[in-house]
Amino acid sequence: MQYAELCDTITAQLINITTEVFEMNIGGLRLKKVSAAVLAALALVAVSVLPAFCAEKKYTQTELAYMPATEQIKLFKTGAITPTDVLEAQIARVKEFNGPVNTSREELKDYLNFNGKVNAICFDRFDEARKAAKEAELRYKNGTARPLEGITVGIKNENEVKGWRVDMGSLILKDAPVCENDGAIIDKLKAAGAIPVFSTNVPEFYVSSMTWNKLYGVTRNPWNLYYGVGGSSGGSCASLAAGFCTLATGSDMGGSIRIPAAMCGVYGFKPPFGRVPTSEICYETLGPLARTFGDMRLMQNIICGPSHKIHSSLRPKLEYPESYESLKGQKVALCYFKNWLSGGCDREVNVSMDKTAELLKKAGAEVVVIDLDWSAEKFIKTYINGLMSTEMYELIAMAEGHKELLCRYCEVFFKGDGDFGPKKLIEAGRMLNAMHKEIQKKVFAKGCMALVMPSLATPKVPADFEASPDKLADINGTQHKSIDICLTPLWNLLSRYPVVNVPVCLSARNVPVGIQIVGNTYDDLAAFRVASALSKTNRQLYTDGLFPDFRKEK
Repeated sequence: MQYAELCDTITAQLINITTEVFEMNIGGLRLKKVSAAVLAALALVAVSVLPAFCAEKKYTQTELAYMPATEQIKLFKTGAITPTDVLEAQIARVKEFNGPVNTSREELKDYLNFNGKVNAICFDRFDEARKAAKEAELRYKNGTARPLEGITVGIKNENEVKGWRVDMGSLILKDAPVCENDGAIIDKLKAAGAIPVFSTNVPEFYVSSMTWNKLYGVTRNPWNLYYGVGGSSGGSCASLAAGFCTLATGSDMGGSIRIPAAMCGVYGFKPPFGRVPTSEICYETLGPLARTFGDMRLMQNIICGPSHKIHSSLRPKLEYPESYESLKGQKVALCYFKNWLSGGCDREVNVSMDKTAELLKKAGAEVVVIDLDWSAEKFIKTYINGLMSTEMYELIAMAEGHKELLCRYCEVFFKGDGDFGPKKLIEAGRMLNAMHKEIQKKVFAKGCMALVMPSLATPKVPADFEASPDKLADINGTQHKSIDICLTPLWNLLSRYPVVNVPVCLSARNVPVGIQIVGNTYDDLAAFRVASALSKTNRQLYTDGLFPDFRKEK
């Protein structure tokens, strides 16, 4: 039990005990009429005295750095800790575990071996963050604290923050002008009192499932530095896993929230298109990343809703409740995706699915195992061609004339079939319609509230792996195209389905394994209900000694 929760519990118990004493001593006489007032006074005393008692609790720097936002806010309100306490604890971890940052803004000579530590950060704004933390402390004292007051947020090198540079991890944009205005979700985060602390690393132009580039180098997994963090929100997820920040922003146009969330052991939500103000590209959405389900929900409640800056943003705003009904009596579909790759997914992924099935049953759900005849061979090429035939084609135009500066995975990805355009969009649209009909028929028409499936075909991907369509990855002794290991792009084509990545367990190599929970179109709360149940029945990472140890083992 967290300490603030303990304070709440003690207060409630004191009130219950006091009630019993009144009944025993007074026995229902006239004085019973004033018991409510007396109890209210005692409760007021308890609320004022207990925080001071709880404030005597001394938190370690690790406890402060990893403390959930929901817990921090309770303790900020009591004065037991301050936003500065948490910020300084996280800055200390950045200094210890992140390693040096390339401040030269020039190409790294040995970018695959630069740093060698987590290397999740492009640049920091700690001085600004310290000032904001002090301002947050004043707000807590004078009663004007906002929903995310004093909570630190890592910002993906994609989100526009006034005065910050977005270079997409590319040498081509290394001298891009700084942003003149905040983006839509930064507006919402700042208005809620959150504190942006640093920019997080990404693969160049966001087109790789692993995070490294020539400008900032390789981002490594805090759970095992030999392995990767996924992409493209890899720096954000690595920062969370390392205890560098409390929340982080992500974006997802092929799994860029869910891939790194799975590999780093954090919660990530790909909202349905338009739920979070992002862009007019229907494959893409921004979303929240956090170490706990409660924090993910908290952040999603802040960043969702309409924005005058984004035409596609939905109204009215959806509210995500703090608690959810149990799964008792509910059907949940589960698919191992045995046909996604010849030979199926990695054995450890199948084990994580077995465990998830047991956890769902423990939560009261009826698990319905289904088969979907979807394969990477049939899907990935059509998906990429469709994606790059949207406004994303602008990236190809941007790269023209600068190919010598590109990472190889960008060259290969942008080349594609060489004929992106309307015909490819039509092909992608036909595939979308067929897949939508099948998922409706096999899952939701059968009365299932959600589908559970793997996020990745394997958790074992080296940090410096080149995730290009022509590179191979080994799964169960069979070679597969590296881009095919991701089962996430399905829900970018089928973009109206909400999807939550939930951490399930650690692999034998100490790399987290995650699963996806897919709700029906725009039924976010169904996906959240299943995720909430799993968070309660499964042992959670970042608790009870389950923390990254920064080992480096193959």
